[in-house]
Amino acid sequence: MLPPGIFIWESESRRPEPQSLAALHQGWKADVDAFGPWQESVYIDGVGEFLQGGSESRTTVVVTESCSSTMEQARVLAEQGVLGEWGALVAGVQLSGRGQLRRPWMSSAGNLHVSVVMPASPKTGAWQTALDSLLSLFAGYIFSVVLTQLGTNIQLKWPNDLLQDGKKVGGLLIEEKNGIVILGLGINLVECPSDEAMREDHSAQAGVLEISDNGGAPLSLWCTLVNRGKSVYSVLLDELEPPQFISLAEKQLAWVGRKVLVREGDENSYHAEISGLSPDGGLLLRRGSQEAVLYSGSIFPL
Repeated sequence: MLPPGIFIWESESRRPEPQSLAALHQGWKADVDAFGPWQESVYIDGVGEFLQGGSESRTTVVVTESCSSTMEQARVLAEQGVLGEWGALVAGVQLSGRGQLRRPWMSSAGNLHVSVVMPASPKTGAWQTALDSLLSLFAGYIFSVVLTQLGTNIQLKWPNDLLQDGKKVGGLLIEEKNGIVILGLGINLVECPSDEAMREDHSAQAGVLEISDNGGAPLSLWCTLVNRGKSVYSVLLDELEPPQFISLAEKQLAWVGRKVLVREGDENSYHAEISGLSPDGGLLLRRGSQEAVLYSGSIFPL
């Protein structure tokens, strides 16, 4: 399968050069070599572009050397019509990356920092209303499946983290505004925060993704993730009903049957056992003989 159409973007005040991307990290150098030759840059509506020669695809990937947040910039490009469904912005470096609850996200050069425009929910069928509440879980499941296909063993830590061997190697964040849904994805390919750099209440040690089929090249990995992810997305919607998806997602869920500390807000905390997922994507918890559903909060393994 051909890779998506690849563009390099920078501000109008700076002429974009593939060499500046290559200088960020050896993974980016491999990507610049793999996706060349790059044509002369042009500016359209304030967007500077390098179009990869010979690529023909409906999916667009815009690449920038650095930006404050891929989610914020991807939304701007989506609103300008530069990015359509599954179109994405990949950044070599994020200056103000964020995760759940707007916590800072470490954005080292060589790691994958990407935000993608998600397709609109189906207009008919069982998924018409179900996908809105399940989308974060849905996306996490899709990318965990694709990464597993690439030779990793990924589990989902509810609600939006990717774990490998119990370590957090990636995370997802979804934001909807004005009918445009942006999914942010970060994966540690070359570096992760040390234990000392993590916040005191972190629930899982950070780690670097161990993957043999990529070689640590961020853009190459994203092209594989989006191409395969689109196929998994279509199969799930076409062949499964929401309850069947929940059953599949539970198999990818971390810490099922394990006791955890649950924190809802700053004051309410308690011990419980993870028993699965609710039909609308909440986390099923067992507290003694009672079962509860968690929709917002943090969990910590005991």
